[in-house]
Amino acid sequence: MLTGFHHITLNVSDLERSRRFYQALPEFVVDQDFPDRGKVRFRVGDQRTRLVLVTPVPGTPAGDRFSERRIGLDHLAIGVTGGREALETLERTLRDLGADTDGIKLDRAGEAAMITFRDPDNIQWEFCEEAPPQAS
Repeated sequence: MLTGFHHITLNVSDLERSRRFYQALPEFVVDQDFPDRGKVRFRVGDQRTRLVLVTPVPGTPAGDRFSERRIGLDHLAIGVTGGREALETLERTLRDLGADTDGIKLDRAGEAAMITFRDPDNIQWEFCEEAPPQAS
């Protein structure tokens, strides 16, 4: 019955800066852009998931940045197919963007690789290597 997340909406401090950042990531494709309304929407990866960026709500403190040390969101993770080569491509893209990342690391179990990074508002993301489906 459920198909997964339809969309995720992030409040960002600078819509144009965030738009450029996400648009530079592979498979983040703008499909709605309303700068006059303070909103841009991307289709991500398999095209079922959407990322919506909006300007902050009135009353947001100036200079506010994301922190996973508050109640609510810790980070967002996107599965990646294509193995280590795909992660290496993503790592190069993130470094070219100046994103805060430590590069490719193994998960705690030492089984799958991932890249943890932060967007321009310090929101933490991960690109996680998806294991190929096992034959039945």
